[in-house]
Order: sequence, then structure tokens, then C-alpha cells
Amino acid sequence: MLTLANKQLLAEGNRTLNINANRQRGFSLAELLATMGIAALLLSVGLPGLASFAKNARQVSVANEMLGDFHYARDLAITNNARVTVCPSSDGATCDGAGWEDGRIVFIDTDGNLTLNGAETVQRVTGNIGDVDVTTAEFGASITYRPNGRAMANIVRNNTGEFSVCDDRGPSHARALIVDMSGRPRVSHEDSSGLPPTCP
Repeated sequence: MLTLANKQLLAEGNRTLNINANRQRGFSLAELLATMGIAALLLSVGLPGLASFAKNARQVSVANEMLGDFHYARDLAITNNARVTVCPSSDGATCDGAGWEDGRIVFIDTDGNLTLNGAETVQRVTGNIGDVDVTTAEFGASITYRPNGRAMANIVRNNTGEFSVCDDRGPSHARALIVDMSGRPRVSHEDSSGLPPTCP
């Protein structure tokens, strides 16, 4: 014969078994397929936007890195009362004629020959920037900042010019980095004439 204490233990055990049985329930096949279908739909809608967001972020990052390098070079020229050159460099040690997207170096150009040599040392290195093209008509192989903060292009010897930062989407998504008469650089969605930047 069961005592009152045994009956209570038995009732407690049955309640625990029922709770555990309820917890072990999973998804049915129909529920799982419906969830996977909704997830696939959300991914198909979201992935193209995510790819465009990533390309925009990379382009902005490249333009801002160049902007930072040019501001740094301009400040260095003014504070040291010397010419400071920024040139493309794939090895981070010489002006090797690489494209601007392959990397850059900044150095105090004591002899003004637009080439790193002698006792001149690299002040800043920026590495390869990936799937972005950087082109310029005015600042082909280098840009030099004079002690007054103005820029000098090595091709046409003027104080103004611009760079186009492009990816595979073309001019409609490109950025322009414009160097004005004072030597100050700025980033824009349009070139200095108000048109989309020119892309290769």
C-alpha cells in the first residue's frame, strides 16, 4: 500500500516526465521548409544591397586614405619649410612608377627631384588598396607640396588637379579627390567641373 509521501513522489515524477516530453518536441518538416524558404528569400533580397554597400565602403576608404596622405604631406611641408612629395609605390620604399592604387609613399624631398634618394627618408607608407582604380591627368607620377602648402603637379606644373577613384561600376559611382589652388584636397562625387569623375 502506497503511503501519502510515496503518492506525492509518484505524482512529482509523472509531472517531470510530462515536462521533459514537452521539451523534446522539435520542428516538423513543413515548419523547417517554410523557415528555410523565408531565409532564402531574405538573402536574395539583401545580398545585392550588401555587395553594393561593401563596394561603396571600399571606395570611400580609399578616397579617405588618399585624402589623409595629402593632408599629412601638406602639413609636413608647412611645418618643415620643405618640399614634400607623395608618389605611387608598390614596394613602400621607392617611387617605382606603379599606379596610385598600388600604394604610396610620402617623403621630404630635400633636393626637389621628385625621387627618394640620398638622406631622404620615407615618412608614411600606404599599401595596396585592392579592387579600385585611381587615375589622374595632372598628377601622373607624383604630387609635391611646397613650404607654402600649395601643390605642384609634375606633369603640367600647376597647382590644381584631381584624382578619380573608380571601381567596376563606372563614373556614376566614382569619387573625385580634388586638389584646389591652395593645395587643400577634398573628396567629392563630382569632379571640379561638376561632372561625374572620369573612369578608365
